[in-house]
Amino acid sequence: MKWKKQGIWIVVLTILTISLGGWMANMGSPASPDYYLEVQKNLTLFVQVYKEVTLKYVEEIDPNKFMRVGVNRLLDALDPYTMLLERDQNEEMSIMTRGKYGGVGMTISIRDEWPTVVEPPFSGTPALKAGIREGDQIIEVDGKSTKGEKISKTAIRLRGRPGTSVIIKVRRAGVQEPLEFHLIRAVISVHDVSYTGIIRDGVGYIKLRRFSKNVGKEISDAIKNLKSKGMTTVILDLRSNPGGLLPAAVNVANVFLPKGTLIVSTRGRTPNSNQKFRAEKEPVAPDLPLAILVDGNSASASEIVTGAIQDMDRGVVVGTRTFGKGLVQTIVPLSKTQSVKITTAKYYIPSGRCINNDKHTFRNSVDVFVHPDSFKSDSTGKKAYHTKDGRVVYGGGGIEPDIVVKNPKLSNFEWELIRKSMFFNFAVRYASTIRDTLKPIIIQNNVLKDFREYLKGKKFTFNIEGIKALDSLEKTAKDRKYGQPFEENLKALKTLLGRQKYSEFNKSEDFMKRMLRLETIAKLKGSRAEIRASLEGDKTVGAAISILTNPQKYRMKLGLSK
Repeated sequence: MKWKKQGIWIVVLTILTISLGGWMANMGSPASPDYYLEVQKNLTLFVQVYKEVTLKYVEEIDPNKFMRVGVNRLLDALDPYTMLLERDQNEEMSIMTRGKYGGVGMTISIRDEWPTVVEPPFSGTPALKAGIREGDQIIEVDGKSTKGEKISKTAIRLRGRPGTSVIIKVRRAGVQEPLEFHLIRAVISVHDVSYTGIIRDGVGYIKLRRFSKNVGKEISDAIKNLKSKGMTTVILDLRSNPGGLLPAAVNVANVFLPKGTLIVSTRGRTPNSNQKFRAEKEPVAPDLPLAILVDGNSASASEIVTGAIQDMDRGVVVGTRTFGKGLVQTIVPLSKTQSVKITTAKYYIPSGRCINNDKHTFRNSVDVFVHPDSFKSDSTGKKAYHTKDGRVVYGGGGIEPDIVVKNPKLSNFEWELIRKSMFFNFAVRYASTIRDTLKPIIIQNNVLKDFREYLKGKKFTFNIEGIKALDSLEKTAKDRKYGQPFEENLKALKTLLGRQKYSEFNKSEDFMKRMLRLETIAKLKGSRAEIRASLEGDKTVGAAISILTNPQKYRMKLGLSK
């Protein structure tokens, strides 16, 4: 048995050596032979340590889990985006790349430990035709419970080859017994545009939630449709858009920028990483006044589009500084179910600015870079750059808006209500009690009273601002023996702060009414109605409308009129 095991490891090492040699041959020699010798030597070390530990550790080790711990820790030393992709993550990337998948047409997320339908099913899909609703809890798929299951696993079970069947059992608010649905999977097209419409005379609005394969055509079609309805200016909302595919970002920017315009370039360590991406078609909206909305969660492809528009003086950017995710990832297949996503370059927008914010991108816990400065952006400081028409813009990672609009900061109480899905879950139950769905949704004080009781029933808790600091100070006082008078005063302060918790509900009444109204509208009238309602009182949208409806102010902001 011992010789068999040793033989296996010799074969593994031989295969790794051959694979490494092939890899080196295909890399175009971006490094010296000594570098590859070091790589090979350390790869051998990694395999030897893995072998000895798995075979000799005091207790038996799961070899698959142990290897994944090693690989994941290895990649964690680099950046948050270089990672091993397993089957479910691979499938998500494949769906984004293909722009379609086989399934039933639902968006699901975990609510109270159960996979839950969090948006109305997509138009024309098996889920919608069968009558599945937002808020339905999926308790079984093909007879197997889903409680506590990872959302990715449930999603994989719901997907499959078009024409095959899946049996879903759901729990619905207001219905005593679970409902069973027999669905036939179909081809589901991915739609990235979640809303289009005229929100004020001549002002069009497009909400984009990600960048998949077909997003360029979706935006083009939306622009054409809104123009036919009288649109004269447009708002493109990229807030909380985490990005997606690089070609998709180029296609969206090309809707507004002339053919041949440089949109983004990538620079990396290998020759293949250095590329320039230009607009390849004539734009659909070359002159349409444009405002792009962004926030701290607008990242990657969102920043490519925003940066290109700003650098080419094509439109105004409104909101808060974007995230600063300017790293390019390359997907390298390892097997049928596994790939590794590797950061291979950085994004640079037309002015020469690097999108990436190194402050929250690179790990500092392990010094693995031979030349740490070699991969840092030349725009980590507040270096000045210039747009096409000479406006000064600054580096530093992310995109700084032309018009900064900061929304009110949420309290811990408000954040916890959102994080624990209190608004969503209550609205599912409350919406089931509304009979006249045509009446305007208004959250009265009696609904807030019911919501307070609901929170009590759910044993909702949160930490008020300052309590953690007092807990830390209390521990320090005991450890350092500050004395009884100090500890008693500290205890009295904690009691006073604890009483303050009870006033948080009253302080947040307006916020809760707004959130409950939006969630209830979503349950009764769908996502489009919810988005439309959310624009009422939106300060960022208001600022965009204000400048778009003032041509002189718009031109001055872009430096087109002195």
